[in-house]
Amino acid sequence: MSSLLFILLLAGIAWFWFDSIRAKETATRAASNACQSINAQLLDQTVALKRIRLSRNTQGRLQLERSFDFELSLDRQERSSGRVILLAKQISSVQLDRGDGTTIL
Repeated sequence: MSSLLFILLLAGIAWFWFDSIRAKETATRAASNACQSINAQLLDQTVALKRIRLSRNTQGRLQLERSFDFELSLDRQERSSGRVILLAKQISSVQLDRGDGTTIL
Protein backbone atom coordinates (compact mmCIF):
# COMPACT_ATOMS: atom_id res chain seq x y z
CA MET A 1 0.00 0.00 0.00
CA SER A 2 2.79 2.45 0.85
CA SER A 3 4.52 1.82 -2.50
CA LEU A 4 1.27 2.63 -4.32
CA LEU A 5 0.98 5.92 -2.43
CA PHE A 6 4.61 6.70 -3.25
CA ILE A 7 3.99 6.07 -6.97
CA LEU A 8 0.85 8.23 -6.90
CA LEU A 9 2.78 11.01 -5.17
CA LEU A 10 5.53 10.86 -7.79
CA ALA A 11 2.94 10.88 -10.59
CA GLY A 12 1.27 13.94 -9.04
CA ILE A 13 4.58 15.78 -8.76
CA ALA A 14 5.45 14.92 -12.38
CA TRP A 15 2.03 16.12 -13.59
CA PHE A 16 2.38 19.40 -11.67
CA TRP A 17 5.88 19.98 -13.05
CA PHE A 18 4.86 19.40 -16.70
CA ASP A 19 1.69 21.47 -16.24
CA SER A 20 3.77 24.33 -14.80
CA ILE A 21 6.11 24.24 -17.80
CA ARG A 22 3.15 24.47 -20.20
CA ALA A 23 1.64 27.32 -18.17
CA LYS A 24 4.89 29.28 -18.29
CA GLU A 25 5.13 28.80 -22.07
CA THR A 26 1.54 30.02 -22.47
CA ALA A 27 2.22 33.05 -20.26
CA THR A 28 5.39 33.90 -22.19
CA ARG A 29 3.49 33.80 -25.50
CA ALA A 30 0.70 35.98 -24.05
CA ALA A 31 3.22 38.53 -22.73
CA SER A 32 5.06 38.59 -26.05
CA ASN A 33 1.83 39.07 -28.02
CA ALA A 34 0.68 41.86 -25.68
CA CYS A 35 4.00 43.66 -26.04
CA GLN A 36 3.90 43.35 -29.83
CA SER A 37 0.37 44.78 -29.92
CA ILE A 38 1.56 48.05 -28.32
CA ASN A 39 5.00 48.10 -30.01
CA ALA A 40 6.86 47.39 -26.77
CA GLN A 41 9.80 45.10 -26.14
CA LEU A 42 9.45 42.11 -23.81
CA LEU A 43 12.59 42.34 -21.70
CA ASP A 44 14.53 39.17 -20.84
CA GLN A 45 12.11 37.24 -23.12
CA THR A 46 10.57 35.45 -20.15
CA VAL A 47 8.02 35.59 -17.34
CA ALA A 48 8.39 34.72 -13.66
CA LEU A 49 5.85 32.92 -11.52
CA LYS A 50 4.65 35.30 -8.82
CA ARG A 51 1.74 33.46 -7.23
CA ILE A 52 -0.18 30.21 -7.47
CA ARG A 53 -3.48 29.56 -5.76
CA LEU A 54 -6.83 27.84 -6.12
CA SER A 55 -9.56 29.93 -7.72
CA ARG A 56 -13.03 29.30 -9.09
CA ASN A 57 -13.83 29.56 -12.78
CA THR A 58 -17.10 30.94 -14.21
CA GLN A 59 -18.82 27.59 -13.63
CA GLY A 60 -17.73 27.55 -9.98
CA ARG A 61 -15.13 24.76 -10.31
CA LEU A 62 -11.83 25.04 -8.45
CA GLN A 63 -8.80 25.42 -10.71
CA LEU A 64 -5.20 26.54 -10.38
CA GLU A 65 -4.65 30.24 -10.92
CA ARG A 66 -1.11 31.26 -11.77
CA SER A 67 0.12 34.84 -11.87
CA PHE A 68 3.28 35.59 -13.86
CA ASP A 69 5.20 38.89 -13.84
CA PHE A 70 7.29 40.24 -16.71
CA GLU A 71 9.06 43.43 -17.68
CA LEU A 72 8.68 45.46 -20.83
CA SER A 73 10.02 48.66 -22.33
CA LEU A 74 8.08 51.13 -24.44
CA ASP A 75 10.97 53.46 -25.25
CA ARG A 76 13.96 51.08 -24.88
CA GLN A 77 15.15 53.07 -21.84
CA GLU A 78 12.69 52.63 -18.97
CA ARG A 79 11.32 49.37 -17.63
CA SER A 80 7.64 48.82 -16.94
CA SER A 81 6.01 45.76 -15.46
CA GLY A 82 3.19 43.55 -16.55
CA ARG A 83 1.25 40.49 -15.42
CA VAL A 84 -0.31 37.47 -17.08
CA ILE A 85 -2.94 35.60 -15.11
CA LEU A 86 -3.81 32.05 -16.14
CA LEU A 87 -6.79 30.13 -14.85
CA ALA A 88 -6.02 26.46 -15.52
CA LYS A 89 -4.66 26.62 -19.09
CA GLN A 90 -6.66 29.66 -20.21
CA ILE A 91 -5.42 33.25 -20.21
CA SER A 92 -7.58 35.15 -17.76
CA SER A 93 -5.98 38.58 -18.24
CA VAL A 94 -2.87 40.40 -19.37
CA GLN A 95 -2.05 43.67 -17.62
CA LEU A 96 0.55 46.15 -18.79
CA ASP A 97 1.58 48.93 -16.40
CA ARG A 98 2.36 52.20 -18.12
CA GLY A 99 3.12 55.71 -16.90
CA ASP A 100 -0.46 56.83 -17.56
CA GLY A 101 -2.04 53.85 -15.75
CA THR A 102 -2.61 50.15 -16.22
CA THR A 103 -3.76 48.95 -19.62
CA ILE A 104 -5.60 45.64 -19.61
CA LEU A 105 -5.56 43.68 -22.86
